Amino acid sequence: MPPSEQNEKQGSESPGPDRRSWRSFWSLMGLQSQNAFNDKALQFTLLPMGIWLAAGAGWGNYLQHILALLILLPFILLGPLAGWASDTFSKTRIIRLASWIQLGVFAVVFYCFKTEFFPLAVACFFFLAIQSTILSPAKSGIIKDLVGSSRLGFASGIMQMFTIVAILTGQIVIGFWYTGREARLGDGWQAGFLPIIVIGFGAVVTLIMAYSIHVIPAQAKRPFTKGLLISHFGQLGQLLKSRPLRLTALGIAYFWAFGAFVQMVSVTISKDLYDGDPYFATSQSWMMCAAGGGIALGSILGAMINKRHIELGLNPLGGIIMMAASIGVAFAVPESALFYTALAGTGFGAAFFFVPINAFLQDECDPDQRGNILAGSALLNCLAMAGAVILQAVLVKAGLTPKVQFLLAAAVSVGVTFYVMRLLPRAFVKMLAFSALRAFYRIETIYPERMPEKGGVLLTPNHVSYLDALILTAASPRPVRFLMVSNYFEKPVVGKVAKLFDTVPISSKRAKDAIQVAAAAVKEGTVVCIFPEGELSRSGFMGEFKRGMELIARKADCLIQPVYLDGLWKSIFSAERGKFFWKRPRAIPFGVRVAFGEAWPAKEYRAGDVRRELNLLAGDVFARRRESAGKVKDFLRQRKPDHRALHWVNGVQACSCTWGEVLELLEQGQDPSALGNGHPGAEQWLEDWRALDGLDEEEWGELLLNAHQLADPYNLGDGKAAVTIDSLAPLAVRRVWGLLLPAITGAEAVVLGPNDGAAELGLLSREKVILRDLIGTARMREVHRVAGAAGVPLTLYLFGEGPQNESDARKGIFVAHESSGRVLSFSMPPDPVIHKGDIAHPGWMEKSYGRMLPGFVVHDIEGGVELSGKMLSQNLELSGWSVDERGFLSEL
Repeated sequence: MPPSEQNEKQGSESPGPDRRSWRSFWSLMGLQSQNAFNDKALQFTLLPMGIWLAAGAGWGNYLQHILALLILLPFILLGPLAGWASDTFSKTRIIRLASWIQLGVFAVVFYCFKTEFFPLAVACFFFLAIQSTILSPAKSGIIKDLVGSSRLGFASGIMQMFTIVAILTGQIVIGFWYTGREARLGDGWQAGFLPIIVIGFGAVVTLIMAYSIHVIPAQAKRPFTKGLLISHFGQLGQLLKSRPLRLTALGIAYFWAFGAFVQMVSVTISKDLYDGDPYFATSQSWMMCAAGGGIALGSILGAMINKRHIELGLNPLGGIIMMAASIGVAFAVPESALFYTALAGTGFGAAFFFVPINAFLQDECDPDQRGNILAGSALLNCLAMAGAVILQAVLVKAGLTPKVQFLLAAAVSVGVTFYVMRLLPRAFVKMLAFSALRAFYRIETIYPERMPEKGGVLLTPNHVSYLDALILTAASPRPVRFLMVSNYFEKPVVGKVAKLFDTVPISSKRAKDAIQVAAAAVKEGTVVCIFPEGELSRSGFMGEFKRGMELIARKADCLIQPVYLDGLWKSIFSAERGKFFWKRPRAIPFGVRVAFGEAWPAKEYRAGDVRRELNLLAGDVFARRRESAGKVKDFLRQRKPDHRALHWVNGVQACSCTWGEVLELLEQGQDPSALGNGHPGAEQWLEDWRALDGLDEEEWGELLLNAHQLADPYNLGDGKAAVTIDSLAPLAVRRVWGLLLPAITGAEAVVLGPNDGAAELGLLSREKVILRDLIGTARMREVHRVAGAAGVPLTLYLFGEGPQNESDARKGIFVAHESSGRVLSFSMPPDPVIHKGDIAHPGWMEKSYGRMLPGFVVHDIEGGVELSGKMLSQNLELSGWSVDERGFLSEL
């Protein structure tokens, strides 16, 4: 059964992580942050203390390298064992064990500081590194189990941000704290004693948070073997077998190597400036504060950009920033504003480089082997960092200055960035394009979780603008491939762009071949988009759906997923206003909504089902518009109070009132006659507002949605001309077309009383009121004829008469229909011919009552049709009526 028949009255959002999972995730973030803080706090307590103890001895020049290698050595030696434990046992229990080990290590560290035994303190630092090695694959591997794949990019970015902020905070805070205490006490042991007590207390907090993470069962169980201890080459080999994982892991390793190298060079700079001075630690803190600030900001932005899907285009952009910032640091004077800014730039670029590829690695792992893969990646990271530390020590030994070392880092970043851009040109260009797109368009994605995470999917959106493909790609949780006639691939620019975006070429002459090619693309497991209408809408209405999508979906045996694009009809890339592109934007930024429907097997989806689902989605997006919120007075408060709301003619005098006056009338309960000046039409218009204010919230909301339906297609919602309403029109027409439509579009209303006619319209026209649309009953025919003869041409939308005929259409008279308090349909002029070869689709049809408004879901029943939608509290049965494939409503 198609979804439109199952879920019209309910949202069907698939559940995300529950509260328990989020609580566990944030406990994990706190735990690993505290653990990272403790590691770095101890390291950067030992570093200045060691320099103080060495007092110019030769080993003091390389203490930072010794400590850095000590923290890396356990990862290199024990990484496979840690990965095996993470795969074999519950990751939660591994995390708890690691927390107990940390607490025990800090108890020994406390003893070392009490007895002033520096070698044992350094040995404890090594054991703390062993603890971090055990924790690493468990904490990384459990993330997907807690938050799922769709949130993995966001969670990875948050975890990286917390980790790096904790690392840098540990370095920075301890640096300032230690310097102050050493300068005051004159003793390194006394300076570090209090910080060690506080750090040890942090180990207790870590243990508490470990028991706040709910237990995740083990993924697989493997027996322990002696060969496991030397299996890290096998794990690394397993990682390197897959090209995507290999390249991703190498990129991650470069991030860590770059960070280790920058840190070692910054320590060298501090030692050159303050050798043997207590201010050494403070100097290091300021440098790490700059670099850390850049990393934190880059991680936050990276997490936001990767919130719903992994954006690999950030990776080459990060490389470019790393390269430029390294050059800036090389040529800046140490501790100058430019120096700190450039140092922050290295951190910012590195975070952009790292966040997406780190999330990609975790997402691509086989769940049963994720621990091994992450342990292999950790081994590669450690080898890269160790290489960077050793390289920097060699450069120091060779007498190369920090300036030359940073230029070397920039040169390596140039090579890495160039290589990455060759690997990810599509992702990089798409990211830049979508960044520019989001500067002009605010895209709201509705129900993105409905898209299947894997497998072939055929997207079937409505087609209203040349920007549809870009908007849909930007909103989609998965990459989308589009179909394009192969002739366009021969055009130099279009062809290159099409290939860059992995567009599928199809033949315009061989329909069967085109269907075969499209079906093959879907069978590959990708998301392919086809616009069922086969052409851009020239009216804002959905056109007739072609059968090609059904043939493609059946041949591919895939899922069909409708997608509704809302708001693009009024963009400069649509046919609205009778032309493409060359028109002034209505707003910058421009609001757009993309709503994903349910994905169903092709055998359960026909063209009519897709159309129904799209109309169901249309109702959803109309309900999310800003104007749909609140009650009547709240709605009116959103109008500009000094803008004209209504015009009328009283005798020979043009009169008007503002939205502020209408709101005041409702708030103070005034009689409409006080504002309407005795004009029956104006008083009725104001009384209709009072009646709206008295409706229950459900009926009011449904009427407002009906007005949004009316404002969506053709030119009725452009707000450029006044809406002229006949005071004798049906109540539903007066409410929806005469009151609410002008209010939500920013247009003015004109009301014609029972005795008003063309003369009154002529007076208003001379008062510069722009007149275009006339809405009413049969008596408006004469008003329309006389006004046109007097030089005030109008389009008449007629209610209460028979179906449309060609004679009326030629005169600019179009039939519309309302029923049960809702405007259902209207006829209109033919679609504009914009390009040579355009098909002039009629906006009216003989013997019809116009096209159904978007948002009405139409079901065929015996002897008629049944309508449903969010603007109807209950289904509306129209016996003796039919709706054709183009949406025209007719009597049987």
